[in-house]
Amino acid sequence: GGQRRGRPQNNNNAGAPRSTENLFAKDSGVKSLRRNKFPGSDAKHVWLVMFYAPWCQHCKKFTPTFERLALELDGLVKVGAVNCELEKQLCGVEGVSSFPVIRLKKGSVTVTYDGERDLSSLKTWTLDQLPVNINNVRKPEQLEAFLTEKVKGNRCGREAVCVLFFSDTTETPAWYKVLANTLKGRFFFGEVRARNEGLALQLMDAPRFPSLVLACGGDASRTVEYAGELLHTMMNPTDVAKWVESWKHGDGAGACLGVVSTPKTGTKLDKNLAYETMRVSKLKAVLAANGIPCISCAEKTDFTAAIRDAIVERTEL
Repeated sequence: GGQRRGRPQNNNNAGAPRSTENLFAKDSGVKSLRRNKFPGSDAKHVWLVMFYAPWCQHCKKFTPTFERLALELDGLVKVGAVNCELEKQLCGVEGVSSFPVIRLKKGSVTVTYDGERDLSSLKTWTLDQLPVNINNVRKPEQLEAFLTEKVKGNRCGREAVCVLFFSDTTETPAWYKVLANTLKGRFFFGEVRARNEGLALQLMDAPRFPSLVLACGGDASRTVEYAGELLHTMMNPTDVAKWVESWKHGDGAGACLGVVSTPKTGTKLDKNLAYETMRVSKLKAVLAANGIPCISCAEKTDFTAAIRDAIVERTEL
């Protein structure tokens, strides 16, 4: 159940002794932050921070929700809290004078939450605030530009590793945003949405969705696919991040050095290709990429026949 936001609380009862005890235990998913361990502009991760006072009733009431939020955001956003009774200087620098205050820290950018203090609202807001360091690739020329360093601000290609997420939806999952943000500058990330089999075939001989593909040195013929499970919903990107980092390139180390060139058959029409051995999903992609109608196709032989007929027709033109 949600909580009404209520008004931020000040310590109006100045005569009563103030509690200074932390609201979050040492083994909590909410990390207690201090001035010398507070996320700065060079922080690697995105942080969600609650500023509170131990005597604040709104803070006490909200603590279980914030604990639950930390569990649900595990691996996506770091969650911390500042006890302003113990860290008065830090809270003063942050301009906090009433409680609780919830802020998102992403590098040099700080955003203050001003919505309802319920789990769903705060979680949605936090995920919506995640930075996006991902190139949206929709067309063949955009894919080529991404792989060959022609995208502004992108140094993918040559000695770098290009990472592409092939999705069957139109929304970027939170874990991929986090992955791209955490590894930005070291790897370069793109996304191909909405089950685009034509583009997928340029990097995979047998496309599946969702898929995560690495192109070593920006070379579409030197690719590796992630074999683990990928989800569109909440997913901890830690395992994926470790896998991506293992392919580090350009400094004489990393598994990319052992990836050999294996040209993809792609979607080009070629009478010498063995279409009869291809999967139906790939045949459909070839048909779509080349504008070949196949309205009544049902069996695999129907798809291959349509491709063969098109090759003959176009050769005669």
